[in-house]
Amino acid sequence: MTTDSTQETRILTRPRTPAAARDVVRALLRQGQNDASEMAVDDAVLVTSELVTNALRHGGGLRGFECRVRPGFVEIAVEDGSDVVPRSRPRTSLLVSGGHGWPSVCHLSDDVSVTRLPEGGKCIVARVPLAA
Repeated sequence: MTTDSTQETRILTRPRTPAAARDVVRALLRQGQNDASEMAVDDAVLVTSELVTNALRHGGGLRGFECRVRPGFVEIAVEDGSDVVPRSRPRTSLLVSGGHGWPSVCHLSDDVSVTRLPEGGKCIVARVPLAA
């Protein structure tokens, strides 16, 4: 973990499970003097869980994970091994499971970007506001 003059705090790690990633984000947001509301912590934890779960299930594995707290928002970056860009699936039935993660990430984040990596795979960055 590092802190610099812009009051940015970040953690670079490669959690083995979505639960471990959630714990990292929750701990980072509850420490220090950021203005994260409880709802913002919950939102960031959910976004983290969805991104890491999708990387493990659909993205060919988790290659990298970074959580960065900046003034006003937390930035969650997840790298995986797939070149496939996530997209929302049309809902054909309420009885079909799955398909809720990517829309949730987009809804809870102020900004979401997907960048294809030169070595293959992609990096998804979601910015979740700290104030609810």
